[in-house]
Amino acid sequence: MFKIKVVNFKSEPKQTFFAPEWNYYMFETNVDNIDFNEVSKLCLKKQKEILKLPDYVNDGYTGLGKNTTTSKYANYNVLKWKNKNIELIKKTIIRFHNEILKYFNQPLVNELWIQCWVNIMKKGQQIKPHLHNTAPYTYLGGHICVQCENTTTNYINPINQINVPELYKSKNEIGKITLFQNNIPHYTSKHNSNKERITIAFDLSLTKVRNNYLRII
Repeated sequence: MFKIKVVNFKSEPKQTFFAPEWNYYMFETNVDNIDFNEVSKLCLKKQKEILKLPDYVNDGYTGLGKNTTTSKYANYNVLKWKNKNIELIKKTIIRFHNEILKYFNQPLVNELWIQCWVNIMKKGQQIKPHLHNTAPYTYLGGHICVQCENTTTNYINPINQINVPELYKSKNEIGKITLFQNNIPHYTSKHNSNKERITIAFDLSLTKVRNNYLRII
């Protein structure tokens, strides 16, 4: 059973017909049954192989630029790697997803697909505000901290983004997994450590969106 933290951007009751209203959710948990030190080594070992792949259309609007593992995000899938810790990550994502459905009293799904990539950031880099999807099939996105030091991932209320943005700042901790509605904008603080910041990010979908999506349910 997961110990889950629920984060909710929720509006006050409307007082006029034209007032905005919102209700966005994020969920966090920590896992300790995965050897993230070994996962970080695996990601760094795979980096050269990933960088030989063609870029997708862009770097996912992260600002990390070309020739990064992030810019190749749609042309590989971390969960296809044959490794016991990667298999544990896959099982953890499925369990966490199912616990969230139970939280909302929703039936478990018969089909679940995932696109999964690794972000490897050097000292001085920062992921800029971006979001993953706003299409009618938008579902959930996720983020796993593999190797990090003194950084945060900051989530923005999708409606309140401009004048005084409403933020939830999540301290990055090894083993922390976050699931969020995939239309929630997010960004990171600047990475100032000499050691690479490594995270595994993913999009979940109820249908196969692109070729490298992997069916996990």
